Amino acid sequence: PPTCPSRSHACSHVYVFHLSYPCLYSDRMATKGGLEDENSETKPLLETTNGEEDAPPEWYTKVPGYGMVQLFTKAKPYALYVLFLMLLAYLLNQLDRYTLPIVYKAVGAALGYGDYSCQANPDITKAILNSSGLNDTVFKVCTTDDNKHNESLCLDQHVELNDDGMEEWNRTCHYWHDGTGILYQVVAGPVFNVLYIVAGVFVGFLADYGHRVAWLSLSVLFWSVATGLTGLVQTYWQLAILRGFLAIGAAGCTPFAVRIMSDFFPQELRGTAMGVYYWGIYFGYSLAFAIGNQINRSLNWRWVFYISGMAGVVVGPIIFLTVWEPKSKKNKEKEEDSPDNDKTAMSASLTDRKSSFLSRMVLIFKTFLPCFSPGLFLLCFAGSIRNAGGYVWAYNTQQFFEDYRGYSSQHIESYMSWIPLAGGSLGAVLGGVISDFLVKGRSPYVRIWVLIVSQVVAAPFAAGALFLKTPLCFLSLIPANVFGEMWIGVTTAVVIDLVPKQIRTTAIAVYLFIITLIGGNFNVLVSPLKTAFDDYKWALFLTYPCVFLASSVLFVFAFFVMRWDLKRKAALEKDLLINQGSPRTV
Repeated sequence: PPTCPSRSHACSHVYVFHLSYPCLYSDRMATKGGLEDENSETKPLLETTNGEEDAPPEWYTKVPGYGMVQLFTKAKPYALYVLFLMLLAYLLNQLDRYTLPIVYKAVGAALGYGDYSCQANPDITKAILNSSGLNDTVFKVCTTDDNKHNESLCLDQHVELNDDGMEEWNRTCHYWHDGTGILYQVVAGPVFNVLYIVAGVFVGFLADYGHRVAWLSLSVLFWSVATGLTGLVQTYWQLAILRGFLAIGAAGCTPFAVRIMSDFFPQELRGTAMGVYYWGIYFGYSLAFAIGNQINRSLNWRWVFYISGMAGVVVGPIIFLTVWEPKSKKNKEKEEDSPDNDKTAMSASLTDRKSSFLSRMVLIFKTFLPCFSPGLFLLCFAGSIRNAGGYVWAYNTQQFFEDYRGYSSQHIESYMSWIPLAGGSLGAVLGGVISDFLVKGRSPYVRIWVLIVSQVVAAPFAAGALFLKTPLCFLSLIPANVFGEMWIGVTTAVVIDLVPKQIRTTAIAVYLFIITLIGGNFNVLVSPLKTAFDDYKWALFLTYPCVFLASSVLFVFAFFVMRWDLKRKAALEKDLLINQGSPRTV
Protein backbone atom coordinates (compact mmCIF):
# COMPACT_ATOMS: atom_id res chain seq x y z
CA PRO A 1 0.00 0.00 0.00
CA PRO A 2 1.12 3.60 -0.55
CA THR A 3 1.05 4.37 3.19
CA CYS A 4 3.71 2.31 4.94
CA PRO A 5 4.77 3.69 8.33
CA SER A 6 7.70 1.37 8.80
CA ARG A 7 9.68 -0.19 6.01
CA SER A 8 12.20 -2.95 6.00
CA HIS A 9 13.00 -6.12 4.15
CA ALA A 10 14.02 -9.72 4.46
CA CYS A 11 15.53 -12.30 2.15
CA SER A 12 14.92 -15.89 3.10
CA HIS A 13 12.36 -18.62 2.91
CA VAL A 14 9.88 -16.97 5.26
CA TYR A 15 6.96 -18.23 3.19
CA VAL A 16 4.33 -15.53 2.65
CA PHE A 17 5.69 -12.98 5.13
CA HIS A 18 5.95 -10.40 2.36
CA LEU A 19 2.37 -11.01 1.20
CA SER A 20 1.16 -10.44 4.76
CA TYR A 21 3.41 -7.45 5.41
CA PRO A 22 3.80 -5.45 2.18
CA CYS A 23 4.66 -2.34 4.20
CA LEU A 24 7.51 -4.07 5.93
CA TYR A 25 8.94 -5.15 2.63
CA SER A 26 8.39 -2.24 0.32
CA ASP A 27 11.69 -0.36 0.44
CA ARG A 28 14.41 -2.77 -0.56
CA MET A 29 15.02 -6.44 -0.58
CA ALA A 30 17.31 -9.19 0.36
CA THR A 31 20.27 -9.67 2.54
CA LYS A 32 22.54 -11.30 0.07
CA GLY A 33 21.25 -9.30 -2.70
CA GLY A 34 19.31 -6.14 -2.08
CA LEU A 35 17.41 -4.20 -4.68
CA GLU A 36 18.39 -1.84 -7.37
CA ASP A 37 15.35 0.40 -6.67
CA GLU A 38 15.43 3.66 -8.55
CA ASN A 39 18.96 2.96 -9.79
CA SER A 40 17.82 0.24 -12.15
CA GLU A 41 18.81 0.93 -15.69
CA THR A 42 15.64 -0.75 -16.94
CA LYS A 43 12.31 0.95 -16.42
CA PRO A 44 10.00 -0.85 -13.98
CA LEU A 45 7.62 -3.22 -15.70
CA LEU A 46 4.58 -1.40 -14.36
CA GLU A 47 1.54 0.08 -16.03
CA THR A 48 1.41 3.68 -14.80
CA THR A 49 -1.76 5.56 -13.97
CA ASN A 50 -2.86 8.88 -15.41
CA GLY A 51 -2.37 10.86 -12.26
CA GLU A 52 -3.95 11.49 -8.90
CA GLU A 53 -7.45 11.14 -10.30
CA ASP A 54 -6.78 7.43 -10.95
CA ALA A 55 -5.54 6.71 -7.42
CA PRO A 56 -7.94 4.61 -5.31
CA PRO A 57 -9.29 5.93 -1.99
CA GLU A 58 -7.07 5.36 1.04
CA TRP A 59 -9.48 2.92 2.71
CA TYR A 60 -9.39 0.69 -0.38
CA THR A 61 -5.61 0.35 -0.23
CA LYS A 62 -5.92 -1.18 3.25
CA VAL A 63 -8.34 -3.95 2.22
CA PRO A 64 -6.67 -7.42 2.39
CA GLY A 65 -5.88 -8.61 -1.11
CA TYR A 66 -5.38 -5.11 -2.50
CA GLY A 67 -1.74 -5.90 -3.23
CA MET A 68 -2.71 -8.93 -5.33
CA VAL A 69 -5.11 -6.84 -7.36
CA GLN A 70 -2.40 -4.26 -7.96
CA LEU A 71 0.11 -6.94 -8.92
CA PHE A 72 -2.01 -8.55 -11.61
CA THR A 73 -3.43 -5.31 -13.01
CA LYS A 74 -0.31 -3.11 -13.04
CA ALA A 75 2.58 -5.49 -13.67
CA LYS A 76 3.23 -6.22 -17.32
CA PRO A 77 2.89 -9.76 -18.71
CA TYR A 78 6.65 -10.41 -18.91
CA ALA A 79 7.14 -9.49 -15.25
CA LEU A 80 4.36 -11.90 -14.29
CA TYR A 81 6.00 -14.55 -16.47
CA VAL A 82 9.25 -14.10 -14.57
CA LEU A 83 7.34 -14.34 -11.28
CA PHE A 84 5.72 -17.56 -12.47
CA LEU A 85 9.13 -19.08 -13.26
CA MET A 86 10.49 -18.05 -9.86
CA LEU A 87 7.44 -19.58 -8.14
CA LEU A 88 7.89 -22.74 -10.19
CA ALA A 89 11.56 -22.96 -9.21
CA TYR A 90 10.72 -22.60 -5.53
CA LEU A 91 7.89 -25.13 -5.83
CA LEU A 92 10.35 -27.67 -7.27
CA ASN A 93 12.81 -26.74 -4.54
CA GLN A 94 10.28 -27.76 -1.88
CA LEU A 95 9.02 -30.77 -3.83
CA ASP A 96 12.50 -32.27 -4.12
CA ARG A 97 13.23 -31.51 -0.46
CA TYR A 98 10.18 -33.41 0.81
CA THR A 99 10.22 -36.32 -1.64
CA LEU A 100 12.28 -38.53 0.67
CA PRO A 101 9.86 -38.25 3.64
CA ILE A 102 7.06 -39.51 1.36
CA VAL A 103 8.84 -42.64 0.03
CA TYR A 104 10.91 -43.30 3.16
CA LYS A 105 9.71 -46.90 3.58
CA ALA A 106 10.41 -48.07 0.05
CA VAL A 107 13.84 -46.39 0.10
CA GLY A 108 14.74 -47.96 3.46
CA ALA A 109 13.65 -51.41 2.34
CA ALA A 110 15.62 -51.17 -0.91
CA LEU A 111 18.80 -49.80 0.68
CA GLY A 112 18.56 -51.87 3.85
CA TYR A 113 18.58 -49.17 6.54
CA GLY A 114 16.27 -48.21 9.37
CA ASP A 115 14.30 -50.15 11.98
CA TYR A 116 12.83 -53.60 11.31
CA SER A 117 9.12 -54.12 10.86
CA CYS A 118 6.64 -56.48 9.19
CA GLN A 119 5.98 -55.61 5.55
CA ALA A 120 4.43 -57.13 2.46
CA ASN A 121 6.71 -59.69 0.83
CA PRO A 122 8.41 -57.91 -2.11
CA ASP A 123 8.31 -61.16 -4.11
CA ILE A 124 4.56 -60.70 -4.38
CA THR A 125 4.49 -58.19 -7.19
CA LYS A 126 2.16 -55.23 -7.40
CA ALA A 127 0.61 -56.73 -10.51
CA ILE A 128 -0.41 -59.89 -8.63
CA LEU A 129 -1.75 -57.91 -5.69
CA ASN A 130 -3.74 -55.59 -7.92
CA SER A 131 -5.15 -58.43 -10.04
CA SER A 132 -6.20 -60.34 -6.93
CA GLY A 133 -7.76 -57.28 -5.35
CA LEU A 134 -5.97 -58.04 -2.08
CA ASN A 135 -3.49 -55.18 -1.98
CA ASP A 136 -5.10 -53.51 1.03
CA THR A 137 -5.68 -56.88 2.71
CA VAL A 138 -2.02 -57.85 2.56
CA PHE A 139 -1.00 -54.39 3.76
CA LYS A 140 -3.31 -54.59 6.79
CA VAL A 141 -2.29 -58.16 7.67
CA CYS A 142 1.41 -57.28 7.66
CA THR A 143 1.04 -54.04 9.62
CA THR A 144 -1.28 -55.06 12.45
CA ASP A 145 -0.04 -54.21 15.93
CA ASP A 146 0.55 -57.90 16.76
CA ASN A 147 2.59 -58.65 13.66
CA LYS A 148 4.32 -55.33 13.10
CA HIS A 149 7.29 -55.79 15.43
CA ASN A 150 7.12 -59.54 16.03
CA GLU A 151 9.26 -61.41 13.51
CA SER A 152 7.85 -64.88 14.14
CA LEU A 153 4.21 -63.77 13.90
CA CYS A 154 5.04 -61.71 10.83
CA LEU A 155 6.57 -64.63 8.95
CA ASP A 156 3.64 -66.92 9.78
CA GLN A 157 1.09 -64.77 7.97
CA HIS A 158 -0.56 -66.18 4.83
CA VAL A 159 -3.13 -64.71 2.49
CA GLU A 160 -4.70 -66.85 -0.24
CA LEU A 161 -4.14 -65.08 -3.54
CA ASN A 162 -6.08 -65.85 -6.70
CA ASP A 163 -2.98 -66.68 -8.68
CA ASP A 164 -1.52 -70.04 -9.69
CA GLY A 165 2.01 -68.90 -8.98
CA MET A 166 1.28 -68.28 -5.30
CA GLU A 167 2.60 -71.73 -4.42
CA GLU A 168 6.13 -70.44 -5.03
CA TRP A 169 5.86 -68.13 -2.00
CA ASN A 170 5.14 -69.53 1.43
CA ARG A 171 4.99 -66.15 3.17
CA THR A 172 2.76 -63.13 2.60
CA CYS A 173 4.87 -60.84 4.83
CA HIS A 174 8.57 -60.44 5.51
CA TYR A 175 10.49 -58.82 8.38
CA TRP A 176 12.90 -56.20 7.05
CA HIS A 177 14.19 -52.61 7.25
CA ASP A 178 11.44 -50.02 6.92
CA GLY A 179 13.47 -46.79 6.53
CA THR A 180 12.49 -45.38 9.93
CA GLY A 181 14.61 -44.68 13.00
CA ILE A 182 17.58 -42.44 13.70
CA LEU A 183 19.23 -43.00 10.32
CA TYR A 184 16.17 -41.64 8.56
CA GLN A 185 15.85 -38.66 10.91
CA VAL A 186 19.52 -37.78 10.34
CA VAL A 187 19.40 -37.92 6.54
CA ALA A 188 16.07 -36.05 6.42
CA GLY A 189 17.04 -33.28 8.85
CA PRO A 190 20.69 -32.54 9.76
CA VAL A 191 22.27 -33.82 6.53
CA PHE A 192 20.08 -31.41 4.59
CA ASN A 193 19.70 -28.45 6.92
CA VAL A 194 23.31 -28.05 8.05
CA LEU A 195 24.63 -28.00 4.49
CA TYR A 196 21.71 -25.81 3.42
CA ILE A 197 22.68 -23.17 5.99
CA VAL A 198 26.40 -23.28 5.24
CA ALA A 199 25.86 -23.16 1.48
CA GLY A 200 23.40 -20.29 1.91
CA VAL A 201 26.16 -18.08 3.34
CA PHE A 202 28.38 -18.52 0.27
CA VAL A 203 25.47 -18.30 -2.14
CA GLY A 204 24.51 -14.98 -0.58
CA PHE A 205 27.91 -13.53 -1.47
CA LEU A 206 27.56 -14.78 -5.05
CA ALA A 207 24.21 -13.01 -5.34
CA ASP A 208 26.03 -9.68 -4.93
CA TYR A 209 28.24 -10.19 -7.98
CA GLY A 210 25.75 -10.35 -10.83
CA HIS A 211 24.84 -13.12 -13.29
CA ARG A 212 21.95 -14.03 -11.05
CA VAL A 213 19.88 -15.65 -13.79
CA ALA A 214 22.77 -17.94 -14.71
CA TRP A 215 23.43 -18.79 -11.06
CA LEU A 216 19.76 -19.56 -10.43
CA SER A 217 19.58 -21.76 -13.52
CA LEU A 218 22.70 -23.59 -12.38
CA SER A 219 21.25 -24.04 -8.88
CA VAL A 220 18.01 -25.49 -10.26
CA LEU A 221 19.96 -27.87 -12.48
CA PHE A 222 22.31 -28.87 -9.67
CA TRP A 223 19.65 -29.81 -7.11
CA SER A 224 17.46 -31.41 -9.82
CA VAL A 225 20.28 -33.62 -11.04
CA ALA A 226 21.02 -34.56 -7.41
CA THR A 227 17.35 -35.46 -6.98
CA GLY A 228 17.30 -37.54 -10.16
CA LEU A 229 20.51 -39.36 -9.24
CA THR A 230 18.98 -40.25 -5.88
CA GLY A 231 16.85 -42.73 -7.80
CA LEU A 232 20.03 -44.66 -8.66
CA VAL A 233 21.47 -45.00 -5.15
CA GLN A 234 22.31 -48.44 -3.78
CA THR A 235 23.50 -47.57 -0.25
CA TYR A 236 22.51 -45.31 2.60
CA TRP A 237 25.72 -43.28 2.30
CA GLN A 238 25.08 -42.58 -1.37
CA LEU A 239 21.63 -41.33 -0.35
CA ALA A 240 23.15 -39.07 2.32
CA ILE A 241 25.72 -37.62 -0.10
CA LEU A 242 23.12 -36.81 -2.74
CA ARG A 243 20.82 -35.37 -0.06
CA GLY A 244 23.70 -33.06 0.83
CA PHE A 245 24.14 -32.06 -2.82
CA LEU A 246 20.41 -31.34 -2.97
CA ALA A 247 20.80 -28.99 0.00
CA ILE A 248 23.74 -27.16 -1.57
CA GLY A 249 21.84 -26.56 -4.80
CA ALA A 250 18.56 -25.68 -3.08
CA ALA A 251 20.31 -23.03 -0.97
CA GLY A 252 20.75 -20.90 -4.09
CA CYS A 253 17.07 -20.68 -5.00
CA THR A 254 15.79 -17.88 -2.79
CA PRO A 255 18.78 -15.47 -2.82
CA PHE A 256 19.03 -15.48 -6.61
CA ALA A 257 15.27 -15.57 -7.27
CA VAL A 258 14.63 -12.62 -4.94
CA ARG A 259 17.31 -10.52 -6.62
CA ILE A 260 15.89 -11.34 -10.04
CA MET A 261 12.33 -10.45 -9.05
CA SER A 262 13.52 -7.17 -7.58
CA ASP A 263 14.62 -6.12 -11.07
CA PHE A 264 11.17 -6.68 -12.56
CA PHE A 265 8.83 -5.26 -9.94
CA PRO A 266 8.80 -1.66 -8.68
CA GLN A 267 8.82 -0.84 -5.00
CA GLU A 268 5.03 -0.77 -4.57
CA LEU A 269 4.59 -4.29 -5.98
CA ARG A 270 7.62 -6.09 -4.58
CA GLY A 271 6.05 -7.13 -1.30
CA THR A 272 3.15 -8.86 -2.99
CA ALA A 273 5.36 -10.41 -5.66
CA MET A 274 7.61 -11.90 -2.99
CA GLY A 275 4.53 -13.16 -1.17
CA VAL A 276 3.40 -15.03 -4.28
CA TYR A 277 6.89 -16.52 -4.58
CA TYR A 278 6.87 -17.83 -1.02
CA TRP A 279 3.63 -19.70 -1.63
CA GLY A 280 5.90 -22.23 -3.32
CA ILE A 281 6.58 -23.85 0.06
CA TYR A 282 2.95 -24.92 0.44
CA PHE A 283 2.48 -25.90 -3.19
CA GLY A 284 5.68 -27.95 -3.16
CA TYR A 285 4.98 -29.71 0.15
CA SER A 286 1.42 -30.64 -0.85
CA LEU A 287 2.56 -31.74 -4.30
CA ALA A 288 5.13 -34.06 -2.70
CA PHE A 289 2.29 -36.10 -1.18
CA ALA A 290 0.37 -36.24 -4.46
CA ILE A 291 3.27 -37.07 -6.78
CA GLY A 292 5.28 -39.17 -4.34
CA ASN A 293 2.46 -41.50 -3.38
CA GLN A 294 0.98 -41.74 -6.86
CA ILE A 295 4.20 -42.55 -8.67
CA ASN A 296 5.42 -44.90 -5.94
CA ARG A 297 2.22 -46.93 -6.28
CA SER A 298 2.20 -46.91 -10.07
CA LEU A 299 5.92 -47.47 -10.68
CA ASN A 300 8.37 -47.45 -7.75
CA TRP A 301 10.21 -45.07 -5.46
CA ARG A 302 13.11 -44.60 -7.88
CA TRP A 303 10.79 -43.08 -10.46
CA VAL A 304 9.57 -40.58 -7.88
CA PHE A 305 13.08 -39.11 -7.78
CA TYR A 306 13.57 -39.43 -11.55
CA ILE A 307 10.39 -37.53 -12.39
CA SER A 308 10.87 -34.89 -9.68
CA GLY A 309 14.41 -34.30 -10.90
CA MET A 310 13.47 -34.15 -14.58
CA ALA A 311 11.09 -31.26 -13.95
CA GLY A 312 13.97 -29.08 -12.72
CA VAL A 313 16.21 -30.13 -15.60
CA VAL A 314 13.56 -28.61 -17.89
CA VAL A 315 12.83 -25.48 -15.82
CA GLY A 316 16.52 -24.55 -15.28
CA PRO A 317 17.34 -23.98 -18.98
CA ILE A 318 14.01 -22.23 -19.54
CA ILE A 319 14.95 -19.68 -16.86
CA PHE A 320 18.39 -19.19 -18.39
CA LEU A 321 17.07 -18.75 -21.94
CA THR A 322 13.96 -16.66 -21.33
CA VAL A 323 14.75 -14.40 -18.36
CA TRP A 324 16.95 -11.40 -19.05
CA GLU A 325 18.88 -9.67 -16.31
CA PRO A 326 18.87 -5.85 -16.24
CA LYS A 327 22.15 -4.26 -15.24
CA SER A 328 22.17 -1.92 -12.30
CA LYS A 329 22.65 1.68 -13.34
CA LYS A 330 24.48 2.28 -10.10
CA ASN A 331 27.01 -0.45 -10.88
CA LYS A 332 27.37 0.78 -14.44
CA GLU A 333 28.19 4.30 -13.25
CA LYS A 334 30.76 2.88 -10.85
CA GLU A 335 32.46 1.08 -13.71
CA GLU A 336 32.55 4.25 -15.83
CA ASP A 337 33.74 6.54 -13.01
CA SER A 338 36.45 4.19 -11.73
CA PRO A 339 39.16 3.71 -14.37
CA ASP A 340 41.15 0.50 -14.23
CA ASN A 341 44.38 2.35 -13.52
CA ASP A 342 43.03 4.19 -10.49
CA LYS A 343 44.40 1.73 -7.93
CA THR A 344 44.22 4.26 -5.12
CA ALA A 345 40.47 4.74 -5.54
CA MET A 346 39.93 0.99 -5.69
CA SER A 347 42.01 0.46 -2.57
CA ALA A 348 40.06 3.15 -0.72
CA SER A 349 36.79 1.55 -1.78
CA LEU A 350 37.90 -1.82 -0.48
CA THR A 351 38.99 -0.25 2.81
CA ASP A 352 35.61 1.46 3.22
CA ARG A 353 33.85 -1.81 2.50
CA LYS A 354 35.94 -3.64 5.07
CA SER A 355 35.32 -0.95 7.67
CA SER A 356 31.57 -0.98 6.99
CA PHE A 357 31.47 -4.76 7.21
CA LEU A 358 33.32 -4.83 10.53
CA SER A 359 31.08 -2.10 11.97
CA ARG A 360 28.02 -4.04 10.92
CA MET A 361 29.30 -7.25 12.49
CA VAL A 362 30.03 -5.48 15.77
CA LEU A 363 26.52 -4.03 15.79
CA ILE A 364 24.97 -7.43 15.03
CA PHE A 365 27.00 -9.00 17.82
CA LYS A 366 25.81 -6.39 20.31
CA THR A 367 22.22 -6.66 19.11
CA PHE A 368 21.90 -10.42 19.54
CA LEU A 369 23.76 -10.80 22.85
CA PRO A 370 21.28 -11.86 25.57
CA CYS A 371 22.65 -9.30 28.01
CA PHE A 372 21.95 -6.47 25.54
CA SER A 373 18.70 -7.74 23.95
CA PRO A 374 17.01 -10.34 26.19
CA GLY A 375 13.73 -10.00 24.33
CA LEU A 376 15.33 -10.66 20.95
CA PHE A 377 17.27 -13.60 22.38
CA LEU A 378 14.08 -15.16 23.79
CA LEU A 379 12.24 -14.45 20.53
CA CYS A 380 14.89 -16.29 18.51
CA PHE A 381 14.84 -19.20 20.94
CA ALA A 382 11.03 -19.36 20.87
CA GLY A 383 11.05 -19.18 17.06
CA SER A 384 13.58 -22.02 16.93
CA ILE A 385 11.39 -24.20 19.15
CA ARG A 386 8.28 -23.44 17.10
CA ASN A 387 10.17 -24.08 13.88
CA ALA A 388 11.28 -27.43 15.31
CA GLY A 389 7.67 -28.56 15.62
CA GLY A 390 7.03 -27.77 11.98
CA TYR A 391 10.09 -29.67 10.78
CA VAL A 392 9.29 -32.69 12.98
CA TRP A 393 5.79 -32.98 11.58
CA ALA A 394 6.87 -32.38 7.97
CA TYR A 395 9.45 -35.17 8.15
CA ASN A 396 7.14 -37.61 9.96
CA THR A 397 3.64 -37.02 8.55
CA GLN A 398 3.65 -39.82 5.98
CA GLN A 399 5.49 -42.14 8.34
CA PHE A 400 3.01 -41.63 11.18
CA PHE A 401 -0.14 -42.10 9.13
CA GLU A 402 1.25 -44.98 7.09
CA ASP A 403 3.45 -46.83 9.56
CA TYR A 404 1.72 -46.13 12.89
CA ARG A 405 -1.92 -45.71 11.84
CA GLY A 406 -1.80 -48.19 8.97
CA TYR A 407 -3.50 -45.90 6.45
CA SER A 408 -2.89 -46.56 2.77
CA SER A 409 -0.91 -44.12 0.66
CA GLN A 410 -4.06 -43.36 -1.35
CA HIS A 411 -5.87 -42.36 1.81
CA ILE A 412 -3.03 -40.13 3.00
CA GLU A 413 -2.69 -38.53 -0.42
CA SER A 414 -6.40 -37.70 -0.61
CA TYR A 415 -6.03 -35.34 2.37
CA MET A 416 -2.41 -34.24 2.53
CA SER A 417 -2.27 -33.14 -1.11
CA TRP A 418 -4.43 -30.10 -0.28
CA ILE A 419 -4.64 -29.51 3.49
CA PRO A 420 -1.11 -28.03 3.95
CA LEU A 421 -1.64 -25.78 0.93
CA ALA A 422 -5.01 -24.42 2.05
CA GLY A 423 -4.40 -24.23 5.79
CA GLY A 424 -0.79 -23.03 5.73
CA SER A 425 -1.34 -20.32 3.14
CA LEU A 426 -4.43 -18.98 4.88
CA GLY A 427 -2.73 -18.98 8.28
CA ALA A 428 0.33 -17.09 7.09
CA VAL A 429 -1.82 -14.35 5.56
CA LEU A 430 -4.21 -14.13 8.53
CA GLY A 431 -1.31 -13.75 10.92
CA GLY A 432 -0.18 -10.65 9.07
CA VAL A 433 -3.65 -9.12 8.86
CA ILE A 434 -4.42 -9.69 12.56
CA SER A 435 -1.06 -8.49 13.86
CA ASP A 436 -1.17 -5.36 11.68
CA PHE A 437 -4.59 -4.60 13.13
CA LEU A 438 -3.41 -5.07 16.72
CA VAL A 439 -0.29 -2.93 16.34
CA LYS A 440 -2.15 0.17 15.17
CA GLY A 441 -1.74 2.88 17.79
CA ARG A 442 0.16 0.52 20.08
CA SER A 443 3.75 -0.48 20.71
CA PRO A 444 5.19 -2.86 18.07
CA TYR A 445 5.75 -5.70 20.54
CA VAL A 446 1.95 -6.11 20.84
CA ARG A 447 2.30 -8.30 17.74
CA ILE A 448 3.68 -11.02 19.96
CA TRP A 449 0.22 -11.72 21.38
CA VAL A 450 -0.68 -13.15 17.98
CA LEU A 451 2.22 -15.59 18.43
CA ILE A 452 1.14 -16.54 21.95
CA VAL A 453 -2.55 -17.05 21.23
CA SER A 454 -2.14 -18.71 17.82
CA GLN A 455 0.19 -21.44 19.10
CA VAL A 456 -2.00 -22.15 22.13
CA VAL A 457 -5.04 -22.52 19.84
CA ALA A 458 -3.13 -24.63 17.29
CA ALA A 459 -1.71 -27.12 19.80
CA PRO A 460 -4.95 -29.06 20.56
CA PHE A 461 -5.69 -29.41 16.85
CA ALA A 462 -2.14 -30.63 16.23
CA ALA A 463 -2.68 -33.20 18.97
CA GLY A 464 -5.93 -34.17 17.28
CA ALA A 465 -3.96 -35.26 14.23
CA LEU A 466 -2.17 -37.76 16.47
CA PHE A 467 -5.07 -39.07 18.58
CA LEU A 468 -8.21 -38.82 16.43
CA LYS A 469 -9.29 -41.38 13.85
CA THR A 470 -9.73 -40.72 10.16
CA PRO A 471 -11.05 -38.43 8.75
CA LEU A 472 -10.94 -36.21 11.84
CA CYS A 473 -7.18 -36.68 12.27
CA PHE A 474 -6.64 -35.14 8.85
CA LEU A 475 -9.31 -32.46 9.15
CA SER A 476 -7.83 -31.43 12.48
CA LEU A 477 -4.75 -30.35 10.56
CA ILE A 478 -6.71 -27.56 8.85
CA PRO A 479 -7.09 -25.38 11.99
CA ALA A 480 -3.69 -26.61 13.17
CA ASN A 481 -2.16 -25.15 10.01
CA VAL A 482 -4.33 -22.03 9.92
CA PHE A 483 -3.40 -21.00 13.47
CA GLY A 484 -0.02 -22.69 13.65
CA GLU A 485 1.40 -20.98 10.57
CA MET A 486 0.55 -17.47 11.81
CA TRP A 487 3.90 -17.34 13.58
CA ILE A 488 6.05 -17.17 10.44
CA GLY A 489 5.56 -13.61 9.26
CA VAL A 490 4.65 -12.23 12.67
CA THR A 491 7.91 -13.36 14.29
CA THR A 492 9.93 -11.88 11.47
CA ALA A 493 8.05 -8.60 11.81
CA VAL A 494 8.80 -8.49 15.55
CA VAL A 495 12.52 -9.08 14.87
CA ILE A 496 12.45 -6.13 12.48
CA ASP A 497 10.78 -3.99 15.16
CA LEU A 498 13.52 -4.82 17.69
CA VAL A 499 16.72 -4.15 15.71
CA PRO A 500 18.24 -0.88 14.41
CA LYS A 501 17.15 -0.10 10.88
CA GLN A 502 20.79 -0.07 9.74
CA ILE A 503 21.08 -3.85 10.19
CA ARG A 504 17.56 -5.15 9.59
CA THR A 505 18.51 -7.26 6.60
CA THR A 506 21.47 -8.84 8.36
CA ALA A 507 19.43 -9.34 11.52
CA ILE A 508 16.78 -11.26 9.58
CA ALA A 509 19.51 -13.44 8.08
CA VAL A 510 20.94 -14.15 11.55
CA TYR A 511 17.48 -14.91 12.93
CA LEU A 512 16.70 -17.36 10.13
CA PHE A 513 20.13 -18.95 10.53
CA ILE A 514 19.39 -19.57 14.22
CA ILE A 515 15.89 -21.00 13.84
CA THR A 516 16.94 -23.27 10.97
CA LEU A 517 20.06 -24.51 12.73
CA ILE A 518 18.12 -25.44 15.87
CA GLY A 519 14.66 -26.22 14.53
CA GLY A 520 15.82 -27.97 11.37
CA ASN A 521 17.75 -30.60 13.33
CA PHE A 522 15.25 -31.13 16.15
CA ASN A 523 13.70 -34.16 14.45
CA VAL A 524 16.65 -36.36 15.51
CA LEU A 525 15.01 -36.49 18.97
CA VAL A 526 12.00 -38.37 17.62
CA SER A 527 13.75 -41.74 17.38
CA PRO A 528 15.20 -41.84 20.93
CA LEU A 529 11.87 -40.60 22.35
CA LYS A 530 10.08 -43.29 20.40
CA THR A 531 12.38 -45.89 21.96
CA ALA A 532 12.01 -44.41 25.44
CA PHE A 533 8.19 -44.36 25.37
CA ASP A 534 7.90 -47.39 23.09
CA ASP A 535 5.27 -45.40 21.22
CA TYR A 536 5.71 -43.29 18.09
CA LYS A 537 2.55 -41.30 18.84
CA TRP A 538 3.80 -40.01 22.18
CA ALA A 539 7.21 -39.18 20.74
CA LEU A 540 5.49 -36.97 18.16
CA PHE A 541 3.16 -35.56 20.82
CA LEU A 542 6.17 -34.23 22.73
CA THR A 543 7.88 -32.84 19.62
CA TYR A 544 4.86 -31.44 17.77
CA PRO A 545 1.88 -30.04 19.77
CA CYS A 546 3.85 -29.76 23.02
CA VAL A 547 6.49 -27.79 21.17
CA PHE A 548 3.78 -25.35 20.04
CA LEU A 549 2.84 -24.78 23.67
CA ALA A 550 6.48 -24.48 24.75
CA SER A 551 7.08 -21.80 22.14
CA SER A 552 4.03 -19.83 23.32
CA VAL A 553 5.41 -19.84 26.89
CA LEU A 554 8.74 -18.53 25.62
CA PHE A 555 6.90 -15.86 23.60
CA VAL A 556 5.24 -14.73 26.85
CA PHE A 557 8.62 -14.31 28.54
CA ALA A 558 9.90 -12.44 25.50
CA PHE A 559 6.93 -10.08 25.65
CA PHE A 560 7.71 -8.93 29.19
CA VAL A 561 11.34 -8.00 28.45
CA MET A 562 10.89 -6.44 25.02
CA ARG A 563 10.48 -2.96 26.44
CA TRP A 564 14.17 -3.08 27.29
CA ASP A 565 14.99 -4.09 23.71
CA LEU A 566 13.00 -1.21 22.24
CA LYS A 567 14.76 1.31 24.47
CA ARG A 568 18.16 -0.09 23.54
CA LYS A 569 17.23 -0.05 19.86
CA ALA A 570 16.35 3.67 20.09
CA ALA A 571 19.67 4.39 21.83
CA LEU A 572 21.65 2.46 19.22
CA GLU A 573 19.94 4.24 16.33
CA LYS A 574 20.63 7.61 17.97
CA ASP A 575 24.32 6.75 18.39
CA LEU A 576 24.53 5.59 14.79
CA LEU A 577 23.09 8.86 13.54
CA ILE A 578 25.69 10.79 15.51
CA ASN A 579 28.50 8.55 14.32
CA GLN A 580 29.11 9.37 10.70
CA GLY A 581 31.04 6.13 10.20
CA SER A 582 28.09 3.93 11.06
CA PRO A 583 26.99 1.31 8.57
CA ARG A 584 24.48 2.44 6.04
CA THR A 585 20.99 1.06 5.77
CA VAL A 586 20.70 -1.65 3.14
